[in-house]
Amino acid sequence: MLNPYFAFGVPLFLFVIYIAFYILRKKSNVNFLGFILLIISGFMTVFSFQVWQQAASELTHESMQTLGQKTGYPIYLLWVPIIVGCILVFINFIRAVKKLRAIQHKK
Repeated sequence: MLNPYFAFGVPLFLFVIYIAFYILRKKSNVNFLGFILLIISGFMTVFSFQVWQQAASELTHESMQTLGQKTGYPIYLLWVPIIVGCILVFINFIRAVKKLRAIQHKK
């Protein structure tokens, strides 16, 4: 699970999918694309957190330096996709709340 292609490749792929859906959302009037963006960003956050938990589990048996040498990258870099995912979840959550309030005020 700490393989760099897996630990960073999956979040990068999800980010690319996120960008594609974001562009599609801007160019079309499909209402549910915002919800899809929220799901993608949430999955990216949860997946990245799961990778971090695996690293934390292995850190109980090895030092951070040893694990970093073993994996080929500094372990603290695992926080980058978690932070990006959390920011995207926050942005999409705020967007969803604004959309719901706009729908409520229409009624």
